[in-house]
Amino acid sequence: MNLDVPTLFVVVSLMSLVMGLWICVMAWGQPPEDPRWAWAWSLGAFTCAQLLFGASHLMSPRWAVTANAAAYACTLVLMLLALRRFYGLMRRSFWLWSPALLAPLSAFVLFEQLQWRVFCVSLVFMVQIALILRVLLSPKLQHQGRGRFMLVAAFAFVLVILLARLVLVAGEVPINNAALGSERAVALLIVAALLGVLSNSLGFIYMIMERAERRNFELAMQDMLTGLQNRRAIADQLAMAVARARRQGQVLSVLMMDIDHFKRVNDNYGHLAGDKVLQSVAQTLQSRLREQDQIGRFGGEEFLLILPDTSLEGALTLAEDLRAAVESSPTTWEQQTIRVTISIGVWGGLISPADTADTLVGAADTAMYRAKVGGRNQVAH
Repeated sequence: MNLDVPTLFVVVSLMSLVMGLWICVMAWGQPPEDPRWAWAWSLGAFTCAQLLFGASHLMSPRWAVTANAAAYACTLVLMLLALRRFYGLMRRSFWLWSPALLAPLSAFVLFEQLQWRVFCVSLVFMVQIALILRVLLSPKLQHQGRGRFMLVAAFAFVLVILLARLVLVAGEVPINNAALGSERAVALLIVAALLGVLSNSLGFIYMIMERAERRNFELAMQDMLTGLQNRRAIADQLAMAVARARRQGQVLSVLMMDIDHFKRVNDNYGHLAGDKVLQSVAQTLQSRLREQDQIGRFGGEEFLLILPDTSLEGALTLAEDLRAAVESSPTTWEQQTIRVTISIGVWGGLISPADTADTLVGAADTAMYRAKVGGRNQVAH
């Protein structure tokens, strides 16, 4: 099957341009630091590279090769920049742009020495892709979703092609302009470029969409003020904990906690101060929990704590520690010190067939009411 080179140039250029405009629409209204802007610019650079390659016969061969190398290098620089911004690596690194100078410089200086030119420019591109893969595979970064795997696979494929090209040149396999410029070779190169830009860009868009979906899910399950789980989320966690404890025959404890006289805080200092107190108490409580413990804001100034595999005695010990920690951790608000205490109700023991999440919450809430009636700032069960 014969591939028409001019048609392929038009298709690849239009595809990269349309995809770049699509990403621009996705990023519209976002600040310039948004990673989508950098990726859109990378597609613009890729489109320029394709057009320069297709119009190379209209300009000096040396300058055409130099400009093409610069455009491809800029494409990879901007892709790396977009990924660094996506992962929050916002520190300015001017060295990222060095390939955009090194690749065209190598192409210009070594224009007459074809094998050395191919070797050096390919090596620059390989280093750029290696830096991209380093970000995508870094164990220090939080990686989730399938979009990253699409990017890793696409960039790894391009890296293998460049490595094969590098090996051929290093092995002194004869390379000449006629072979590189044959219609079949050019057509295959264009098809590879089309597949690369499609898979890379779709992978990046997938990553953006997956992050947005995760963020929406977190917002639906998180209390925005304290950062803890909201009532719906902590209730779901309790239902699962009850089912697991019943199935495995383990003990389970539940704590219901309420800030004493919280209305006075709002009345005396204002609602913003009350919000600050809620945040401070939430942070104090969370800092003293184990990894497997679950805490959420149950409503207003109430917090629900789930302690898997914890007996009543262990729960009472922790509850007293939490009560003392809140009492000794005042909140600072506009140069004022706001001291609060909490009352805690505890339920703990083996789960019976009649126990449900609601009955456990009810039992812990009743115990908390006894702590309130008994004078507040205490633990009851």
